[in-house]
Amino acid sequence: MVDLAMHMMDIVQNSIRAEAKNIEIEFLENNDDFTLSFSVKDDGSGMSELTVKKLSDPFFTSRTTRKVGLGIPFLKMTSEQTGGSVEIKSGLGSGTEIIANYRTNHPDCIPLGDLGGYLTLLFSANPEINISFIYQLDNENFEISTQMLLEEGIDDLSNAEMMQAIKSFINENLKELFTKRNKTGFLC
Repeated sequence: MVDLAMHMMDIVQNSIRAEAKNIEIEFLENNDDFTLSFSVKDDGSGMSELTVKKLSDPFFTSRTTRKVGLGIPFLKMTSEQTGGSVEIKSGLGSGTEIIANYRTNHPDCIPLGDLGGYLTLLFSANPEINISFIYQLDNENFEISTQMLLEEGIDDLSNAEMMQAIKSFINENLKELFTKRNKTGFLC
């Protein structure tokens, strides 16, 4: 994975396979201490304690279509190479939360990537799942969710023109938020 948006997509796909009905994606960035906490929390089927322990092993996967599972090991690697960490909280029947912490002033901090593009894909491909997204930078934030779109009367998430407008809306709001970012960090 070359950026955080790809990590986000990978983890959310796991949540979808776990039959989650609600998925919360959160990016919490702090300018003062150069940290970024990225998390995905779902109400899916969850995992046993033994499965959680095996997730860091690239040769473990619960999928039958392949013999390796590189998503969590790569997430762990990209966070640890900046001095960060990964924490996984899960229980059978109680959902899962994955939290990755990054040091944004470390030169190995990976870029954010196309958050707007991936979010738009997630919304349009999974209209039956309430996907919520929050990006908080210090005391300011941007948020969007499937529920918010429905409340605004946007109920046809398969409409290509509408999805392009939503992607532009996300990107414009994130761009505005990022103008407040500390310029000495490496996150882009």
